[in-house]
Order: sequence, then structure tokens, then C-alpha cells
Amino acid sequence: MVVLWNPFIRKSVGIPVPNVYGSPYGYTVVGFGVCPDTNDPKLVKINVIKTPSICWEVQVFTLSSRVWKTVYIGAPFKSFDLMWDHVFIDGIIYWRSSGSFIISFDLKSKKFGEVCEMWVCGVWMRKDGVDKPFTKIYTVKVEGKSVLYRVLGFRNNGEVVLQLDDDFQGSQIEVYEPSSGRINSVGITGERLTFTAWSYMKTLLLLDESNSIIH
Repeated sequence: MVVLWNPFIRKSVGIPVPNVYGSPYGYTVVGFGVCPDTNDPKLVKINVIKTPSICWEVQVFTLSSRVWKTVYIGAPFKSFDLMWDHVFIDGIIYWRSSGSFIISFDLKSKKFGEVCEMWVCGVWMRKDGVDKPFTKIYTVKVEGKSVLYRVLGFRNNGEVVLQLDDDFQGSQIEVYEPSSGRINSVGITGERLTFTAWSYMKTLLLLDESNSIIH
């Protein structure tokens, strides 16, 4: 079940998702977006079927029609694993992949595409309209180290707050300075995939506290 919720008017719609695959037969990812031409909410479901041979089954659900429509069945767009998390920008849904690229699906043309990327952390921006391509602003890379990054957020001065996995056991929070290319640690470490950062406002909370751990 996928629930579409509009927090502004506090209304939601539950949408059953049929034929969801699980291990070892395959897996299912679902993306959400709003068609720019019709302003109609849509879901895109990709069934990655692994047995007896790998195959993609792609269906699109349109809220106005309440119907799932198959738009593609066949060989995968590329050989990789799709991740659950996705973003929607200007009529296009983007999924992360297990490879060094991002997969896109255009709600209008119903076609797949890709945004190539090196195995580093790149910050991309699209400027000047829907039809323009993404432009890489800068690349975060530590020379001489094999690392995995995840962007947690951005400071007002343009610095990037990152989760750095320097091994397969732990992580630490680092701050990248685009102007100098330096990466500085903030002294916070923890287990992998445990860091989260959200938007915030400036306050004096914890002003009277010392940097410490409560035991």
C-alpha cells in the first residue's frame, strides 16, 4: 500500500500496489511524481524480476483514472540494483542505483535515462528550465582513500555536511569546503547508516551544556 498525503489540506489516499516482488524472485521499487502537463499525481512501479531470467516490468498508476497501466516489459534498462529512495524534479523521477549513476524516468515520455557519475560524491544542479541538463557544481573526493559518501545537508556558506564511510564498520561526520577542497572532521563517529540531518533554525539550545555523553 502506498499512501499519498497532502499535509496542507490533511487529506490522504491509500493506493494498493499489486504484484510486489520479494527475495529471491526479485524486488519492487515505487516512485512518486506529478505530471507537469496534467497536474495528475502518478506512481511508477518497477518490478525487477530475477528468475528465471532478469526482466523489468514497469507500470504507471494515474490517480485520476485509478488504474495501473503497464508501459514496459523486457530487458532491464541497465544491469544494476535500484535503491528505494528517489527524488522528483520537473516531471522526472530519479532513483539511485548500485552502480555509479542515477536512473531517471520521464513521466511525460515514459522513457528511462541515466545521469552518469564517478564513484565519488558529486553535487549536481539543473539550471535554466526543464529542458536543460544537470550540471555538476563540484566533486567531493579524498585523495588516496577509497571512501563512500552520503550528503547529509548543506550549510548557508556552501559547505557540505557528509557521512564518510572509511571502512565497512563505522562512519564519521565530515564537512567539505568547496572553495579550498578540504575536508574537516567534526569529531562525531558512529555505526554505518545511522546519521541523519534535517533543516534547522538558529537557536541557543544547549548553550549551557558542555560537549559530553550522558551515561
